[in-house]
Amino acid sequence: MKIFFASESIESIRQNEEKVGAKLSNINGFRKKLTDLLEDGKNFVFICNESQFVEHNEISARFIFDALNDSGLNFEKYTVLDNGNKDKAEEILQNADFVYLQGGTIFVQNQFLKEINFNQIMQNSNAVVMGKSAGAMNLQNQVYVYPETDEEVDNPKWVDGLGYSKYIIIPHFNLETGNEYCFGNFNLLKDYFIPDSMGNKFYALPNGSYIYYENNTYTLYGLAYTIENGEVVKINDNNKSVILN
Repeated sequence: MKIFFASESIESIRQNEEKVGAKLSNINGFRKKLTDLLEDGKNFVFICNESQFVEHNEISARFIFDALNDSGLNFEKYTVLDNGNKDKAEEILQNADFVYLQGGTIFVQNQFLKEINFNQIMQNSNAVVMGKSAGAMNLQNQVYVYPETDEEVDNPKWVDGLGYSKYIIIPHFNLETGNEYCFGNFNLLKDYFIPDSMGNKFYALPNGSYIYYENNTYTLYGLAYTIENGEVVKINDNNKSVILN
C-alpha cells in the first residue's frame, strides 16, 4: 500500500465564494506523483467524515473524481463509503484503486474506520491511499486532537489512530496562529502546540506539504516544521524532500 498523509493537496475551485469544483495541486510535485501512481486506476473510493451529510459527501466525492480525470486519468466510477453501505466495506475497498479519507471531524471518522475494520481489509491492498487533514491524522499511531473552536477546548486531546506511521501530524500549519482554520478565541501555536509539545514531537505541515509512504520509507515533501519540547524548527522547504527517520 502507498499512502499520502496530506495537509491540503486537493484544492477547492470557488466562484463568488461558493465551491464549484476541485483540482489537484502541483505544489511539491503532488499532482504528478499521484497521477503517475494512478495511471491505471479505475475505481475511486471516498471515505466520508460525517455520514449524515449525504448530499455534501456526494458532491465532494464527485469534485475529486472529476479532478482526477481532469488531470489526465481515466477513472470509471466513484463510491462514497458511509453508514449506508458500510456492510459492503470489504468488497468496496478491495476493489479500490484510490482510497481518499476526507478531512473534518477526527472522532467520527476514527470510529467509523475502526468499525469497518479498515486495517484488516486493507492489509494486502495495492491501492493508493490518501488522508487529507483529519484523514491523514487518523492514519497515524496517535492523533493529537487540538481544538479549532471555543466549544472544543474541553474535548480529549489524544485518540488512538490506525497505526500507519509514528508521526504526529498537525495540518494547515502557519507560524502566526498555528492553523489556517482556527476559529477559537486562542492562538493554537502559543496556547496549545508549544505547551503540548513538551515530551511530544509534532510534524507541522502547511497546506501543499505532505508525507508519502512506500516500501517502508516515509518521505516528506514541502515546507514543514517540528514542534518538540517547546521549540519550533523548520526541517524542510517547498520543492524539496527529505526522508524521515
